[in-house]
Amino acid sequence: MTSRSSGAALASHYEDMPLSLVLFRYLWPFWLFKDASRGDRMTRAAAYRHNRSMRIYLPGYLMKWMFNCVTTFGITAGFGSLSTAQAASTERSLDVFAIIAAGWGIVFACSVCVLFITSYIYFYLSRNDA
Repeated sequence: MTSRSSGAALASHYEDMPLSLVLFRYLWPFWLFKDASRGDRMTRAAAYRHNRSMRIYLPGYLMKWMFNCVTTFGITAGFGSLSTAQAASTERSLDVFAIIAAGWGIVFACSVCVLFITSYIYFYLSRNDA
């Protein structure tokens, strides 16, 4: 089997997937790893070796989540500045921009959490040979 035919087979595999699964695999790094806390000693060791071999993909995911953090922070700051400008002109109205900024702030906080967890996993798998 040549590399061209295997590349075509891989491309057709992704073409058959629903868009939601493709986006999930593009953004979520944890689908690559196996649970190394279950099974007998040999099963756990095999899962840990698999996880160590998959750590090479984590820097790409770190860059995606870093971009996600920067983007969501920018959107949050933008809506936050619109909120303060609008809040100064009215006293008792619903501040829609503040609500939108809060929603994007929650997305930013979740993105930072994924970024830290992915960083920890990468450094842990890089340093511990066990």
